[in-house]
Amino acid sequence: MTPATPQRVGLVLSGGGARAAYQVGVIKGISEVLGHPRHNPYPIITGTSAGAINAVVLASYASRAQTGINRLEAVWSGFTSDRIFRSDFGGLSKNALKWLSGVLFPRRHHMQALSLLDNQPLRKLLTSVIHFDNIAASIRRGDLDAVCATAYNYSSGDSVSFFQGNEQVESWERFRRRGRRVSLDLSHLMASAAIPMLFPAEKVSAQYFGDGSMGFLAPNSPAIHLGADKLLIISVDPVSEPANQCLISTQPPNPAEIGGHLLDTIFIDALQADLERLRRINKTVSKFPVSRIRKNNVGLKHIETLVIAPLQDSGPIALRYIDELPRLVRLFFKRLGLDEESDGTVLSYLLFEKPFMCELIKMGFRDALAKRDHITAFFGDQSSSG
Repeated sequence: MTPATPQRVGLVLSGGGARAAYQVGVIKGISEVLGHPRHNPYPIITGTSAGAINAVVLASYASRAQTGINRLEAVWSGFTSDRIFRSDFGGLSKNALKWLSGVLFPRRHHMQALSLLDNQPLRKLLTSVIHFDNIAASIRRGDLDAVCATAYNYSSGDSVSFFQGNEQVESWERFRRRGRRVSLDLSHLMASAAIPMLFPAEKVSAQYFGDGSMGFLAPNSPAIHLGADKLLIISVDPVSEPANQCLISTQPPNPAEIGGHLLDTIFIDALQADLERLRRINKTVSKFPVSRIRKNNVGLKHIETLVIAPLQDSGPIALRYIDELPRLVRLFFKRLGLDEESDGTVLSYLLFEKPFMCELIKMGFRDALAKRDHITAFFGDQSSSG
């Protein structure tokens, strides 16, 4: 009897700014559950925004999985804001002047990508951390099938999933989203993580791109297009509380609260909607025999999913560490209305400081270990340490 072909696991890493540190803890916990496998247990890795950075780091160490996880943890646990964006007076005031110039002289904004923050430190950090040449080598060895980073095309309004993979992987095109084969480089990551307004748009080839979470209608689809049979999804959105526990405010929202809702919309909502759609498809597919689906070439298949998400909201945790921010950045947040009474949502996306990062990594590690049985069952016979 011919042994069944192992199902290919697709790792899906959502966007979320600073919250993506949680993903590092989960990945570390999964490695613990699987017995610290030497080789990459995720043949297909996809990500958007900060999740794309985590995805590409893991892919660049696919042949030395534990080294990649250690490297990822070292980077995130050592973060400070000034390693992501310029937080000094010169850097902040320079960008403020650019904005003022863009308002007073609107034609000039076509000559440069405007943003509130200068993210050149992030560019420098990623250059030192990621060895892009290793991705192609891992694909040749068979340690990786494909890796993908999605960005938003400001010209067309499409979500473009830049992927690097083996010869079996084909490009795709759907409504408002497409997959494009490339050799991944720094520009793709900077584009995917360019949070609108905060960080400047990134030029890739001849077009400008922004954060991949914007307008991304189907964040789980790239992994499926790349050949995944089952999806391990690491979300940064906390488990929802019952509706009757939500606080009702009679006051108008301040800028910090509005910013938090906007970032939630960019990073979170599409993933939840796509998961609901995927579950409906699975339910529909289960009603028909597999042979009939194959015979009629329907193009649908059951996709097993395992979702790991925080059990607690990171907003209140971020508020505990607000004093870790550089003084000028902290002043900026307080002018937006952020104080001890706030929910801390917007801060949780932008607080790139070591104590908060370490707290999220520990949280992710604990949450992964709490799902030990689910993880073991999900990976099945792949959960060996070979």
